Amino acid sequence: MRNVACYMSHSSSPNVFVQYVLYDHNNLMFPHVMLYATENIPPMRELSIDYGVADEWTGKLSI
Repeated sequence: MRNVACYMSHSSSPNVFVQYVLYDHNNLMFPHVMLYATENIPPMRELSIDYGVADEWTGKLSI
């Protein structure tokens, strides 16, 4: 199953940022991932986020 995040690209100047939110519960292990616009985004403009930096030991990206 896919969601809108699979269509986002990386950018060093993103127009969307990620915020973890607790909703309907207080379990820190299962936050909801919310996406917020950093600017007014016109129709048909690509959504972009900063993927973060790679962990130097594992090479995995962290947001």
